[in-house]
Amino acid sequence: MEIKTEAIVLQTLDYKDNDKLLTLFSPSLGKITAGIRGVKKPTAKLAFAAQPFCFAEYVLAEKGGRYTVTAAYLHESFFELRTDITRFYAACAAAEVCRTILQENETYEGIFIGLIELLKALSLGEEDVAEPLISFLLIALRESGYPIDLSFLEECDGDIGEKLWFDFADGRFSTFERCNQGERASVSTYHTLRKCEGLTYDEDALAGGKKRALRLIKAYLGEKTEGRFDNLGEVIRLYEE
Repeated sequence: MEIKTEAIVLQTLDYKDNDKLLTLFSPSLGKITAGIRGVKKPTAKLAFAAQPFCFAEYVLAEKGGRYTVTAAYLHESFFELRTDITRFYAACAAAEVCRTILQENETYEGIFIGLIELLKALSLGEEDVAEPLISFLLIALRESGYPIDLSFLEECDGDIGEKLWFDFADGRFSTFERCNQGERASVSTYHTLRKCEGLTYDEDALAGGKKRALRLIKAYLGEKTEGRFDNLGEVIRLYEE
């Protein structure tokens, strides 16, 4: 059976002498593994389709639940990501999160659209790296069933004080008295997350919040999935706020 679907390459692995195995993220098929033959040869016409972050229409032959790429039509290579190490690792971090949280053959249209928007923003190089990455990670967490609750500001009528805690069990911010299991979290982290989620925030409380927000999300992802998220850790190490 032949299937046509748009997809993004999340990962490539060498297979045999000239072949590769691709982890593809499709809005209609979800996360799938597909073989692609002969792409390591110098004259391979489909070499582009086996590059990380390639966004293309893939033609897949399916047999017994296994997929093989037979053709591909490029939409965008996002080649510019390879010219800036921090932006490259940010894209790798997003792909790493997708590989971890997405289930095989389940659809995640919101995450797919969010990933495309992130790769576009990173490729243009006009925006700060942290904000679009945080926005995508919040989408990914929400769509995969691990949302971060940012409603504490409304619950406190706009006055959250100067000391917050983040409850890793419930994924929400609170005061120490209301926190069941968590760690101290800065007010700048909270307002940065609200900004990236498109909610109201305090501009004066953002200083230093982006790197802290990335650290909190990495810890929360690790708590929920037991993943390491090394690429996200590298973004945090490289990022200069």
